[in-house]
Amino acid sequence: MIIIVINQKGGVGKTTVSVNLSYGLAKRGADTLLLDLDPQAHSTVVYCPEAPEGQTVSNIFIDKNCDFKPLIRPASVHGGEIPNLSIVPANIHLAKVPEQIISRNHREKILHNQMKKITDDFNFVVIDCPPTLGVLTANAVYCADFILIPTTYGKYSLDGIADLFESIDDIAEGRKYVYRILRNMFDVRNKQSNQFTDDQLSPFRDHVLTTIIRRNEAINQSQMNSETIFTFDPKSHGAEDFGNLAKEVSDYAKEDSGKE
Repeated sequence: MIIIVINQKGGVGKTTVSVNLSYGLAKRGADTLLLDLDPQAHSTVVYCPEAPEGQTVSNIFIDKNCDFKPLIRPASVHGGEIPNLSIVPANIHLAKVPEQIISRNHREKILHNQMKKITDDFNFVVIDCPPTLGVLTANAVYCADFILIPTTYGKYSLDGIADLFESIDDIAEGRKYVYRILRNMFDVRNKQSNQFTDDQLSPFRDHVLTTIIRRNEAINQSQMNSETIFTFDPKSHGAEDFGNLAKEVSDYAKEDSGKE
């Protein structure tokens, strides 16, 4: 299952979700690949801070004869490799890729065609998308089976979500996908904000995950330490919530495969 983490809004926790969901899936025994598709490369900083020059996700787009598999590296945190988890790293040079492929035919399908080479090697591929709806995100959408949309409990966090769905439909060109909304940074004390967000989400209630990621200082500290919540504080509420997210996604994947 190819899972993309997407929202054109910044500050909703896409990278935090990508990093910790990937770890949670691997922790459950699933062979998992995290593909960093954001030029800010924050996922890479956590799992592959010394990514070799010239061996990043950019190669997939700019080299038509790219061999995907050598770009895949074992994920590690502070030097310790994580079982069942790999990463394709990114760096700031990824920001130049849209200009470099502007004249390519079917440029929104480049990643889809490359992913065919490696999807049999993994149970899950998680793609951390940039906070834009440009060609990099379009490539992720085109190959997605499961679209995960984090949103926070703020007044503007859901602005444009209808436009996002419209853009996704245009890019997908009729390909089957499922989307789910993840409520992130929940604070039980903010009752009015919580009610507002729940009201805004009511038209999408069938597509809202049961799991809620609570606002948790341990998550903030793990980010500052370039670490996952599972390795930073495995007994925290954050680790519990992301563990629940990984289980819910895994359960959905099993249910979906049983329909085939």
